[in-house]
Amino acid sequence: MRHGTIRRVRSLSILILDLLLITSTLSIAYFWRIGVWPNPFDVDLWLITATFIAVLFITGTYFRERSSALPNLPIRTFFICLLGGLLCILWLYLLGPRSFNQYFGRGILPLGTVVIGTLTTLGRLLINRMYHNQESDHKILYLGYSESARNFLQELRNHAEVRAITIMSNSKPLKLPKRVNHLEVDQFAQSLDQSWNSIIIDPDFHPDQAQQSLLVKHRLRGANIGTLADYYEKSWFQVPVYDIGNDWFLQSTGFSVLSDPAAQRIKRLFDIILALIVLVLSVPLLIISALAIKLDSPGPVFFSQQRVGFRGNLFTIYKLRTMEVSKDSSAKWAQPDDPRVTRVGGYLRQSRIDELPQAWNVLKGDMSFVGPRPEQAEFTVWLSDEIPFYDLRHQVKPGITGWAQVIFPYGASKEDAIKKLQYELYYIKHQSLFLDLNILVRTLITVFKRSGR
Repeated sequence: MRHGTIRRVRSLSILILDLLLITSTLSIAYFWRIGVWPNPFDVDLWLITATFIAVLFITGTYFRERSSALPNLPIRTFFICLLGGLLCILWLYLLGPRSFNQYFGRGILPLGTVVIGTLTTLGRLLINRMYHNQESDHKILYLGYSESARNFLQELRNHAEVRAITIMSNSKPLKLPKRVNHLEVDQFAQSLDQSWNSIIIDPDFHPDQAQQSLLVKHRLRGANIGTLADYYEKSWFQVPVYDIGNDWFLQSTGFSVLSDPAAQRIKRLFDIILALIVLVLSVPLLIISALAIKLDSPGPVFFSQQRVGFRGNLFTIYKLRTMEVSKDSSAKWAQPDDPRVTRVGGYLRQSRIDELPQAWNVLKGDMSFVGPRPEQAEFTVWLSDEIPFYDLRHQVKPGITGWAQVIFPYGASKEDAIKKLQYELYYIKHQSLFLDLNILVRTLITVFKRSGR
């Protein structure tokens, strides 16, 4: 089955599932509250269903290029359904409560909206998983061959969804991985007529006028053609720092939250409310943890350290102490099975309980709940000299958790710092309330699995 056909079948499957879930949920809620089943041909029932379907359709939840697109899809779908419920309330006022009130007056619609949001989200995740294997036969034509291409092929080892890639260059590379083929540049026109899921233009590949015309023609026909940075961003949710320049930041869309005071105030209000809730609810847990720390090893309960924060300003971060007290104050990354970690500290790190005092940093305004993790000053100076655009991570407040933390395991090297920065730049560019909520949910899942450091 062709890739486009799979997409259409998947979209139709989601639409049919939504119809079944919405009508079934409303009918069951109606029976639960009133005691009788609604008329299956009831106009109000289908008006509510049509409203939900229309909102889901207009917001694009039926049209996604790939099953992995939109990392915030689950959270986004749920809130779109809440919007659908609010629009249904509008019908109540437009049509009058006489008939529509049977769904709204007894709480059927509010209850149904929450359930519909949950079920449609789970339904999409299920269908995407069902079609994932059929969609994973992803074929790429890569124009050019440079150091960027070699890095790209290295990254492909982590992405099994790409089954075949063809490199087009003037000379065949000496050694290519098994799933990588090669074409000569003189086959340019014929190769574009093949069925490619993506055509990637290497930063060092400069098509001539005739090649540009062919690329434009195929793109206007619907071909997925873009730069290497575009592919990293859309498919792997990261920005390749060694394959972009200053011009990318000038020409690329995004980064809107950085210049939007309203969005920044909303994020700050969200941080304050959540920080107060976390601090109040965690008091018993912090007391128990403090006692366990004191009984387990000598030293203070809390660990404090200078970190680099928003716009390069230093601040003091607070955590529960999880390591033995050391006289060596030099900057060190924690390592897997680090011998400095205490018995209690190991549990606190796995469960992320040691991070709870940072809610105080959030309340003070030094940090946000979601953002790049703050590094020690010594590491920041070194990494800023070694990695391009590293300082840009300080254009947003550091976070207790972040996009890099939920995607990439704990890093303890320059190479890991590069990878984390690529995810952090993606977050800074696409920062939104939906993405923040998605990161928080993923963090909670990590805590539940106890897969911390």
